[in-house]
Order: sequence, then C-alpha cells, then structure tokens
Amino acid sequence: APSCMSDEQWEVAAKTPEAVLSHRSCPWGGHLIKLDSKSIFVQEAPENPRDVLVRPEVEAMLGGYLEKQHYLETYAPGDALIQRTDTMWVMRFAAVLFGQCQGSAEDHWLGTGSVPIRYRLCRDLPEPGDCAYVASETMYLTRRLPNSSSEYRLVFVFHTPCGWTPWAIPILRGVCQMFRQAANRTLNDPRYRCMRAIDAKMYLVLSMRTFNRGPPMIPHDNPDAKDSIHITAGEHLGLVSWTRFNAHQKFHLSEYVRSFMERLGYQVNTYEVMDGRKLVPYQCVVERRQWDELRTSFVEAFRVQKAAYRHANGGSSTPTLTEDARPRWVSAAHDVYRADAPIKSDCSVRTRGASSDSTDVSAVSTFFV
Repeated sequence: APSCMSDEQWEVAAKTPEAVLSHRSCPWGGHLIKLDSKSIFVQEAPENPRDVLVRPEVEAMLGGYLEKQHYLETYAPGDALIQRTDTMWVMRFAAVLFGQCQGSAEDHWLGTGSVPIRYRLCRDLPEPGDCAYVASETMYLTRRLPNSSSEYRLVFVFHTPCGWTPWAIPILRGVCQMFRQAANRTLNDPRYRCMRAIDAKMYLVLSMRTFNRGPPMIPHDNPDAKDSIHITAGEHLGLVSWTRFNAHQKFHLSEYVRSFMERLGYQVNTYEVMDGRKLVPYQCVVERRQWDELRTSFVEAFRVQKAAYRHANGGSSTPTLTEDARPRWVSAAHDVYRADAPIKSDCSVRTRGASSDSTDVSAVSTFFV
C-alpha cells in the first residue's frame, strides 16, 4: 500500500488535470496499473478521513454501488465475502486495453460471471487517516489532502497478468477523465453518503475491565460439578450455577461474550479484528443491531455474574463491561493484513469502578457496573 501512494518506480503513461495513469512491473509477475486522482471534493465528508469509504459488507447488504453484489458472510468488520454478479466498467475496459484475458471471454470481457470475492477494508493504512479497500487483484486508497476537510486523493491500482500494451497509450487520457468522473460521482452520490452514515453506526466496541481477581464467571453447564458456585440471586433467571470462564487460559472478551450468550440460549457474532487491525484481548466488536436485541438479557444475567464473582473472590470489585468503547489495538501497525501482501483473491477461508449492580448510561459510553 505505501508504494501505491508513492510516485517512485511508476512510469507515467497519461496525464490530465483530473488524473494520472501510470504503470510498473509487478513483483509477483504481470503488471500493475495505477489511476491516481489527485483531488476530489467530497460533499459532507466525514470528520475522520479514514471513514470516507464504506465497509464492503455494509455496501453489499444495501445492494452494492460499484458493482452488483450479493452479501454472503462477514469475517470481521470490514472483511466480507461477497458474490459479485457484475464487473466495474474500469475492469472491463482493462480487459481490452491491458490484456486482462485469463479465464473465459464471457466472464472477463463481458463481466457476466458470478464470482465470490473477499473484500477487505483497512483504515489508517498506509498512514493514519488513510483508507485501503482491497478486492480481487484490485486496491483503492484514499488520503485527505493537507489543510483541507473535504478534498481527497483517490488511487486505484489493479493487476494484469500480461505485460504493458503501448498501443493503448493514445486513448489513456480519456481513461483518466472517465476515472475522475466516476470517482467523483461515487463518493458524492446521495446513496453512498447514506451508506456512510449507516456504516458509522453498524458496530460497537465492548470493553471489559476490573477483573484482577481472576476471569469473569459464566453460567455453568454442569450444576453438579465441583467448581460450580451456587447463587440464589439468579433463581428467577434459572442461573444459579456459575464457574470461572477458561480459568487456565488467556482471556479473550470475544470468546467470553459469545460463550456467555450461548449459555443463555442466544447466538451473537463477536469479532477480535476491526477494519484490518486486531483489538486487545479485553475488547471485542459486535453488530449494534444484534447487540441491541440481546442487550437486556445480557445485562440481567451479567448482574448475577457479578454476585457470583464476589462470592468466589470476596471483596466488592467485579468485572464491568463498557459499550461504545474507544478501540485499543494490539499494535500500532496493521499486523492482521500485511501492507506488502500481494493484491490477489483470497477465498480459501471458512464460509461460515463502582460496586453497585446498577447500569449507568453516559453520553459517550454505557457501563455495566
């Protein structure tokens, strides 16, 4: 990704006031083509520039915009498997201009094939405030211009297995103009702005703290076990037997919340990765709509958990859970998806502080304390 934002080692083939088209050989074979629009004014631009592009699962769930898409599965926020039923015009154009002719003519020249593709969005990559959107042999990169709140640079890079075709040079200036117009139309379309607003509220981060006396408790699936703790306060919920969660293993909130809800009879999707970066173990991400549906059941049971925790450890300190917490990352770098990894399809993955028990809601976060 960093090399795609640099002009070094790229040979300019066409240049207009709107955009620049350049190319270079690809380290893993073939050629890389780059379309670079230096300045696009984005209406109602987000406050944080890293949010200018929409997560792939959100776009697909809402019908798609750049391509005709059908949502299949979310691996993590910003990482989804999408069934593509159409191809962007620029990729069809590339099939003619740059020899992108692998596979059947119908699939690649006319874009009629239905292909499952993994789409990934990484925020703050390659630099803080940037956004990278990676799909099959393609990558979009955005960067807000200095001293501006609404002007962005948009770079589109794609791979072609064949070499550079000089015969296409006379019409490349027109390609630059078409790319600039398409980028401006997409980023400023009212539908895309609506997707951006939905995307901003799609997920929330949960964070747990104050469990220095050991891991939190979880409803026991074997009430007669020796490690079972009986709490009469949970009788009205049928939750009288509790045990420590994975007492001898490293704690991961994502696993805890999922297991906790399973013991209550619910299914909830939890994630440890968000927009290409791994969260610290005591945080996880959930889909806001799904969490809102299950939140009441969780809060009631979690209050009983606090009583079980005090019974097991003594004292008044118990684990607390915070909603809409600020995400904290394992490292400053994107170590989940390497920035220098090839741009290629990847579908070989699965397809599938107080002691009170009251709940205090603040303007920023919600605490279960």
